[in-house]
Amino acid sequence: MVWTVIAKRVVGRRRKLSAVLALSSAVLLTAAACGPGGPSSVPPVPLDSGIRGFVQLGPTCPVETRDVPCTTPYVAVLVILDLEQQEVTRVTSDPDGRFEVLLAPGEYTIAPTPGGDPLPSASPQAVSVVAGSFAEVEINYDTGIRGAE
Repeated sequence: MVWTVIAKRVVGRRRKLSAVLALSSAVLLTAAACGPGGPSSVPPVPLDSGIRGFVQLGPTCPVETRDVPCTTPYVAVLVILDLEQQEVTRVTSDPDGRFEVLLAPGEYTIAPTPGGDPLPSASPQAVSVVAGSFAEVEINYDTGIRGAE
């Protein structure tokens, strides 16, 4: 009787092991078929292209002249959209207003999120990313303060 219980456990474990091995083989075959050179191979996103830039808030002074602009770096969330206006990623500028995002070559729109209701706000910008380089942009959030001309 004890041997019967042990035998059933061993057979059960072998069946589980066989199922796990069969599943593992299927996963490995699928990965191999989809790997480099496979029929559904997707090229990796290059690590040498994208968008980098500077976000600023301005004017921040009640009186601004053409010779002395009155702007400050701004922390903002920027939504990156593809040609179909689908979100690709989001990036947040640092306290110095700088940001960088890696992207595959192509056409994108930077959609700055509103900083308040209704201000500060910034307009969307179209950007072209070329292989092997970074598109440089400046995002200007408007405070609504108007200075002397």
